[in-house]
Formats: sequence, C-alpha cells, structure tokens
Amino acid sequence: MFAKRFSPSAFRRDARALFRRDTRGAIVVEFAILAPIFLIIVIGMIDFSRLFWIKSTMQFAVEQTARYAMVNADAATADLEAYAEARGATVNGVTYSAATSSSGGINFRTITATYTFSFMLPIVPIGDITLSAKSATPVSSS
Repeated sequence: MFAKRFSPSAFRRDARALFRRDTRGAIVVEFAILAPIFLIIVIGMIDFSRLFWIKSTMQFAVEQTARYAMVNADAATADLEAYAEARGATVNGVTYSAATSSSGGINFRTITATYTFSFMLPIVPIGDITLSAKSATPVSSS
C-alpha cells in the first residue's frame, strides 16, 4: 500500500496539478511575447507620423512660395528657392526648386520640393521613399 501511494505515476499527476495551479511567471512570459510586437507598432506609428509631417511641411512651403510668386511676379528663381527654404526650415535636407514656364500665353511659376525619407526601424525592407511636393501658380507678365 505504501508503494502504491508513492508510485511514479501518482507523483507525475501531483506535479502536473501543482504546475497547472502555479501561475507565477506567466506575466513575464506574456510580456516577453507581446512587448516586441507592441514596440514595433509604436515605432512604426512614429515613423509614419514623421513621414506625414515632413510631407505636410514641404507642401506648406511650396504653397506659400507659390503665393509669394503670384504677388511678386518679378522675383528671381533664387529668391523663390530661399523663400521656400525659410518656410520649410523645420525639415533639414529638403531640396527646393523654382521654374518658370509658359502655356497658352500664360506664364506659370512652379515650385517643387523633394526629400528622401528613411525609416528609423528597418524591419520591413521598404527602403527609402522619395517625397515630393509641387505647386504652380499663374503669374502676370510684367
């Protein structure tokens, strides 16, 4: 009877029951599984927020410069590019350019901006993205 009570199979049953009731350390395992996924999502949200902020800043700068070109039709190309850089000064590395074109007897000033965006977290191999913004406005010929 003594041997039956402490048999290896009975010990295994008792040990399994003990481990099923013991939940210490379960939170650490859950955290280890979910924390990297959560951090990747948060950093991805920050990256895409940066992308949209830079794009918005570039678009604002070229639109403001096009308005400036409309009022100051005789402004030089270098002046327009400097004006655009001043409007988009919060983003470094943006290339602004201004051009003059004519269509149907109407002169246009076109302001463009380009920027190469790099993601902070290169887990997904997206690569660099080239952002661009463009605004054109008719100007009176002086």
